[in-house]
Order: sequence, then structure tokens, then C-alpha cells
Amino acid sequence: MLRNSEFFTLPAGPVELCFDKNEFTKKTFSVDDFLHEHRNAGSLEEIRDDLGVYLKVLRSAMIELINEDYADFVNLSANLIGLDKSIEGIQAPLRHLQQEIEGVKRLLGDNMSELSECLRQKRQLRNMKKSLKSLGRVSESMEKLSGMLEPRDDSPLQPALLERAAQEFVQMQFNINCCEKYLSEDVKMRIEALKERIFSNSRDFFLAVLQSHNRQGLEQSLRIYYTLEGCSVAEDIFRKEIVANSMDRIISESALQNSVQGLTGIYNKIHEFITVQMKDLLQLTQGRNLAQIKGYDFFLNSFWVEVERRLETHMASIFAPGNPDAFYIKYRATLHFLEQLEAILNSPEAIEQFRSHAQYKSFQTRWNLPVYFQIRFQEIAGAVEAACSRQISSALLSKAGDIQLVPFVTALSSISQCWSDSVFLPQLFHRFWKLSLQIVARLFSWTEEVLAVKKWNVAEMSIKRIDFLVVLLMDCMKLLGKLPGLLQMAMGKLPQELKEHSGGLKKCLEDTKEALKNKIENIEGAVLTELVAESDQHIRQVTDIPRLYRKTNRDVPSKPCSYVAQLLAPSQAFRKRYLNDISEEKMHFYLERLFSRLTEQFHTQVNEVLTSVQKTEESLRRLKNLREKSSSASVASTERAGMTDDDKIRLQLQVDVISWVNEIEKFSLKRHQIDRLPDLIRLVEESTKIRTEE
Repeated sequence: MLRNSEFFTLPAGPVELCFDKNEFTKKTFSVDDFLHEHRNAGSLEEIRDDLGVYLKVLRSAMIELINEDYADFVNLSANLIGLDKSIEGIQAPLRHLQQEIEGVKRLLGDNMSELSECLRQKRQLRNMKKSLKSLGRVSESMEKLSGMLEPRDDSPLQPALLERAAQEFVQMQFNINCCEKYLSEDVKMRIEALKERIFSNSRDFFLAVLQSHNRQGLEQSLRIYYTLEGCSVAEDIFRKEIVANSMDRIISESALQNSVQGLTGIYNKIHEFITVQMKDLLQLTQGRNLAQIKGYDFFLNSFWVEVERRLETHMASIFAPGNPDAFYIKYRATLHFLEQLEAILNSPEAIEQFRSHAQYKSFQTRWNLPVYFQIRFQEIAGAVEAACSRQISSALLSKAGDIQLVPFVTALSSISQCWSDSVFLPQLFHRFWKLSLQIVARLFSWTEEVLAVKKWNVAEMSIKRIDFLVVLLMDCMKLLGKLPGLLQMAMGKLPQELKEHSGGLKKCLEDTKEALKNKIENIEGAVLTELVAESDQHIRQVTDIPRLYRKTNRDVPSKPCSYVAQLLAPSQAFRKRYLNDISEEKMHFYLERLFSRLTEQFHTQVNEVLTSVQKTEESLRRLKNLREKSSSASVASTERAGMTDDDKIRLQLQVDVISWVNEIEKFSLKRHQIDRLPDLIRLVEESTKIRTEE
């Protein structure tokens, strides 16, 4: 019996085989893979011999399997004898049955086709009956309409009769749709004539009630057009006959030139038209009341399309941006006009539909706001650039207000101009905000230009560099205080749709403030550098002290040298001159940094002098020791008896340092607040061995 490979177990072979017998039962068995994996297990001859041995084992197992199931193999062969004759005996009845089934199938198909044809003819007959019935109704409706629309003594058709005629025409139209292909050309012409007569009478009635301001008749006329599915026809009639005729007198270049109020006067007349002559129409067709007649939009389809078209074609001069002041006035008047129109639309959906209208968008794009802003940009930014391009001199100082430098005065004035009611437009908010920040950034670059000027000719500039830098510093501080006002000014002009971006404005201003603070620090550093430059030339006089006392037999020093006063003079003059302009706290901070830098240089000079004195003293001592070895004790006693020149030098340095410290303390500064001042005091004390009292 055949066995499934999943349940079939291969017979075991000799143990010394160089391969595993179970590899032959794997579904992925490959001869190449088998030889590749066992190439190291033995030579090809050994693998061949082992395969031959295992083949003999498999043959023996197969013979044993056949012997075990021999009876089943024999019975299977015996049972198949005569099977082909039995199959031939069954084939004949089956063929006969197949022929009978095919015959029944053909018969059913013929009957189904006949039945389908009968049903089709029945449907066609039913449709023809329905069309015939509709033809009869069409004929009846035509007779009724002919009687209703027959002119009587040249008098207009009564509204009630016209409304009935409209209803009858709609009913006839429904029947026509059911039998249109059966209508003759003559009937179609009669129907078209009736349609023209109905719409002609409806037009006359509509215009009559509009001129007479008959609200009840207008409502009835609108219902008639709605019944006739002619809402667009009524809108077109109102546009061409009423709106166009009225706008001919209102919208034109001559009317604009003759208007006392200019464009505002034109808009007022247009607004008056819609609020007076269209009042009943809008009340009947707009809103959400139960009496509203749906299907109409006279505001958009009759009024706006005609007004907007005429504004673009008959008054194109209003869009010219060449004169920014005139453009601003016209555009603001236009925005107010559009707001008035939106106020007439009493629902958010209608306002949104108005704003999304194609002609509304076209009207907005005709106002070339980028060109307007570019002109304003050239005016505003040009003034700032002109002020910043002037030569640096005392001529840049202005005494008109608290801000002294002309570039700063011009910049602040220009920023105010950006947000003034005669320049700013809400639609350009982002551009004016960017321009304001650009103006401040231009001041930053101008400040860098001032700081970059190192060669300062007082005769040409008419002002000292330090005085100009102090004015620049004070103006920058005042500008820093005015920046929150700029943000408040911009927030007050921020359009409602941009309120969510107010955080971004604050972030921009914070970045600007940080940049301005960095500029202030740079200017402060430049001011201190100027003060140090005025003072450090006097510090070098410390090196002249040894020459004052060496071999001069001068008295013991008790007063400071003149360079100390000269060293302090620029600081004292700076404090006296700008104490009213710079706060006490800031002045204290500047002097602290100034004296720290000067003390650093003072310490360096004193240390160098003391080091030089010490070296000179040691050299002289060694020289005397060589010359007078035997009298060294007497020399020592002589030196101790009086003060040497070197001692006088050290004492003079200490007197100068004490005077320096005392003068610094007069500025309300503590010793520990000045860098290296304690080290300087300690340095002179150690040189003289004299303790200075604090």
C-alpha cells in the first residue's frame, strides 16, 4: 500500500553512514545541497558506496512491505475485472437522459422569449395609452390657456387669472414630458407661443408692481415666476430694467467728478437704491421667515453683478494707486460700502456666499494693494534711509523732543505713520508690521555704522565722539522703552481674523528688544572705551615716579602726584555732565565698570614700577657688597638710619593709590565693587609694610 510521506518512516540503515536518512524525506531536498553539505563528511566514492548500501536496505524494506500486503494487491486486481463493460452499459441511458433535458431546455427558452415579447408589447401599449391620455390633457390645457390668455379690450391680465394660467402651464408641461415625442410641430409651435404669452404677461405684471411699489402684487408676481420655474428670468428682468437704468445715472466718471463727496457719495446713492427700491424684494426673498419665497437671490444675481460690472468698466479710475492718499480714501470708502451691503444680508450664510462670489473676488483684486504698499514703503522707508545716510556730525542732533538723533526721530515718526488712520489698511497688516520691524533694524545697522567710525575728527564732526555715543545710548534706551507702545499700537490695529497670531507679534517684539539690548551693551562698551582712552594716557605717568626720587634728595612724599587728578578728571566730568540724563543706577554701573578697567591698568603699571624698583635695589645692594665686603654691617646700619630713594618711590605709590581709592569712594562706590582694587591696595601695602586704614 502507498503511504503518506508524513506518516512513512524510512527503514534504519547502518550506523556508519556518512549522512542522515531523514534528509531524503524533506520537502526541500536537493541533490546539489545534499552533496554540498556532505562534501566534508567523506570523499565522493565513500558517499557513493554509502548510498548504494542504503539503497539495498530500501529495496529489502519494499519487498517486505509488498509481502505483508500481498493479499490486498491481488484482491484489487480481481475487483477491476469487467469494470469497463459495466461503464459502457451505463453510458447509453445517460446519453438519452441528456437529450431529453436539452429538449426541455429549448422548449422553456422558446416560451420565455414569447412571454417577454408579450410583456414588451403590453408595456408599449400601456405607454402609448399614457401618452395618448397626456396628449388629451395637453390639448385641454392648451384650450384653457388660450382662453385665459385671450386679450380683452387691451386690458392687462388679472393677477389671479395669470397665476391660474401659470399653474395650468406647469401642469401642461408635466404632461408634455410624457408625450413629447408624439407632438407635432404645429402643436409645439402653439405651446411655445403660449409660453411666450405667459412670460410676457408675467413680465408686464412684475414691472407694474415694481413701479407701483405694490408689495402684495410683488409677492404674487414672485410666486408666479417660482411656479413657472423662472426665478432667473425675474432676476434678469430686474437687473436689466431696474438696476441697469438706475446705475446708468449713478455710476459713471462724470457722476464721480460732479459728486461733492466723491466716491463716498456714489456709494451712498447705491446704498440708497438697495435700501429703498429693493426693500420689498429683499424682505420677500431673504431671511428665514415662513413667508419667504425661495429660489431667488436678487442681491447677488441682479444687484451686485450689475453694480460691480459698472464699477469696473464705468469708473475704472477709482482703482488707480498712483496717488496713495486718494487711493486710501477710495479704498476705505469701498470697505465701508461693502460692510453696509453685508449688513443688509441678515445671515452668515448669505454673507459667506457674497464673499465667495466670483465678481466679489474680482472686485477685490482690482484694488492693487501691493502697489499701494510699495508706494508707501518708498515714502516711509525712503525718509528713514535718507536720515540714516546723512554724515555723522552734530547736525544729526535734534532738540525737538526727548529723542535727540534725527535717524531715531525719523524712524519713530515713520513707524507712527505706518499705523496712522490715513495710511494703514487692515488687509496689509502683516506688511506694515514687517516694515515697522525693518525700520528698527535699520536703526540697528546705523548704530553699527556709528560704532565702526574709529577716526573721529572733532573739527569736522563738531562734536566729541563720546558725547555723540552718549546721545546714541540715551536714544536707544528711550527707543527700548517705546517698543511696548509699538506692540500696543499694532495690537489695536490687528484684524479679527488674525487675533490668533497675537502671540507671534509678541515673540517678534521680544526678539527685537533683545537685539536692541545687545546694541545698547555695545554702545556702553564704546562709551567706556572712550572714557578709558581719555584716562589711560595719564596712568602711564606712574612710570615717571622713579625719576622723581632717584638721586634727587626730595622730601618724603605726603601728597599724591598730579596724574591722579588727571586720571579722575574725565570720569568726574562725565558724571557731572550726564547725571541728569542717565539714571543714578546706570551711572553707578558705568563708573563701576570704568574704574575697574582703569584700576586694572593702574595695578599693572604699579606692579611694573615696584618690580623695577626691587630689581634696581637688589642690583645696587649686590654692587655695594662686592665693593665693601668688610663694612657690610655699617652699610646696613646706614640704610636703616634714613629712608632711601626706593622707599620714597614705594611710599609715593601708596600715597597715590590711597588718593585713588578715596576719590573712587566719593562716587559712592565700595572698594570690593571695583575689580583689582583690593589687590592694588594690598600690593602697595606689602611694598611699604604700612597698613592702610579703610
